[in-house]
Amino acid sequence: MRISKSIKKVGLLGQLLLVITLSAGQDIYFDLSNTTGTADYLLGSRLVEDASYVSSALSLSSVLSDNSRAYLDLSHSQIFPLNEYSSSQGELGLQLRYLEIKDNQLFAGLHGYVNQYQETYSYYNSSGFGLYLKWKYYLKANQLFTTGYDLNMKKYDEVAEASNSEHDIFAAYNQSFKTKTSIKMSTSLAVQDFWAQYSLTGRGRNMTTSEESDIPSNSLLTTKIRLSQSLGPKIGLTLWLESQSLLNEIVGSLDVQDGLENPFTDRFRWEGPSSSTRLIYRLNQNNHLQISHSYLSKSYMDVPVYLFDFSEMDYTLDDEGAMVGLGFDRADERNSVQFQWTKYWMTNHSSWLTDIDLVFGAGWTQNSSNDPLYDYDSMNYSIGLNFNN
Repeated sequence: MRISKSIKKVGLLGQLLLVITLSAGQDIYFDLSNTTGTADYLLGSRLVEDASYVSSALSLSSVLSDNSRAYLDLSHSQIFPLNEYSSSQGELGLQLRYLEIKDNQLFAGLHGYVNQYQETYSYYNSSGFGLYLKWKYYLKANQLFTTGYDLNMKKYDEVAEASNSEHDIFAAYNQSFKTKTSIKMSTSLAVQDFWAQYSLTGRGRNMTTSEESDIPSNSLLTTKIRLSQSLGPKIGLTLWLESQSLLNEIVGSLDVQDGLENPFTDRFRWEGPSSSTRLIYRLNQNNHLQISHSYLSKSYMDVPVYLFDFSEMDYTLDDEGAMVGLGFDRADERNSVQFQWTKYWMTNHSSWLTDIDLVFGAGWTQNSSNDPLYDYDSMNYSIGLNFNN
């Protein structure tokens, strides 16, 4: 039943884009990506030692005019042998831009989306609406200032209390230099505001409406620096540094749990620094190699660690049937090294297919955690085939 509902929602998004495209009489552009792979701990915990996946993502877009574009993004990920972890997503959007002001560019957009998961993560099933406004101002040809606002409204199908609105205000500064160096500095403030839930009490004319829950808002400050450097005609290096800080003393969220006791968490439940480095080597026009390393430290707030019995693969319970807490919150440090080779084939046989990409990937991830359930080392392998026009 859940899969049927997901297909209907995604199909509706596709029909809406088709109507928009036909009415505008414009060509459709597409990007189809298909990937399969495996990992020792694919799901990010020691509950499942290994699993494989097959995922597909389709992006369709249509240029409605010089200043507008409609798009549709569909994706599905199938997990083997654990089908209950599979998921589907769909998003339909409209983007607008205005370029007639000297040294200024204005952008606006809106979108609707659906996320559908299988049984184990079903409480993440959601739908929503979003919009954004963005202003770009060129101080000079090599200096760019950007600011904007994002709004995302999420309605959870099975956990109404988790429904919320996220507000993001951001600003960024880009500058490039004659040394083929570019730097980008950005900061953003995000606020998560939970929707009020109400219930009816009493009868007839004495019926009253009361608020069931009043979850406080969460706020998050993020700062980022990106440094890019060309090391020659074939080599490029990029470095990212990021810091995420919670501005509230307590986290206004829910500890909804499934049969495996996985906490319902999002980006407003942790803080910490992160960094990543990426080196790209272009062997020739049709072959690229990429090596990357990333580091991420997460200090969770109000995400307690419980005693887990790995012989029974379940949490330890006390005499009253409650999980035994260890008295501290979860904290993780993750290091990851990834290698990727991409082979490109250019084709001019059809306007519907301009290039084909074959992507091989392999990597290693170490997640060190004070929660033994999330403390693991994992190797991962993948192969992908992409079609574009």
